[in-house]
Amino acid sequence: MIKINLLPAELQRAASTPRTVFFSVLTGVAAVALGAIGIIWLWIAQGTLEAKAETQTALVSVLEDRAQEVDRIQSDIDYYRLREKSIIQIKTRRILWAPKLDQMLSLIPDDIWITSLAVDVLDDGEYRWDPNTTQSGGRVILDCVALGNDPQVFTRFRKALSEDQRFYANLVDVSSMPDSFFGDFLGFTPLSWEKVESTEEEPAHFRSSIGIDLKPLQDPPVVETTKKSNEAK
Repeated sequence: MIKINLLPAELQRAASTPRTVFFSVLTGVAAVALGAIGIIWLWIAQGTLEAKAETQTALVSVLEDRAQEVDRIQSDIDYYRLREKSIIQIKTRRILWAPKLDQMLSLIPDDIWITSLAVDVLDDGEYRWDPNTTQSGGRVILDCVALGNDPQVFTRFRKALSEDQRFYANLVDVSSMPDSFFGDFLGFTPLSWEKVESTEEEPAHFRSSIGIDLKPLQDPPVVETTKKSNEAK
């Protein structure tokens, strides 16, 4: 059988190109296409990641602003709690002398006269906080005179002061005070009295100085036991 190639000469040369060259060209074209697709995908992925990063950055900025606001609010809360504590301390520690004196007048027996009243409140630097003694905040001293022949009237007067709840019922914070004696005081000094003989100017009478110790108007110092124990080690 005789085969006759009817294609033109230039097409005959193209048709005689080896298959390996054809496949090489096809592979190159495919690789270029895949590379272009990969580049486009990476570009899209990069854009998506950048958008997510911007979103997260904005979210972090918002959270930081909220955290600063929370810190500011917490700081305000701590400040007002400290202020509230200070106000409560002032309210429970201050002594309202006007109502105290009014209440004390109602407890003075008819046969006792208060000739003088002195109040000695300790300054901050006068506190010693000796562990072997009870620290007071000062003292109220009543100079009392009793007419008659019975010095026990001073004992009854002290007992009336220590047991009568009206002596502190009208103060600011009754809940913080004990049921016996008034809440701003610790107790009495030991009872003592003397008899004064009559003169031309005044009759015979008994005289007594009643001292009432104030509660401390400040807190005791904080002892840093942990620090001292570490230094000892």
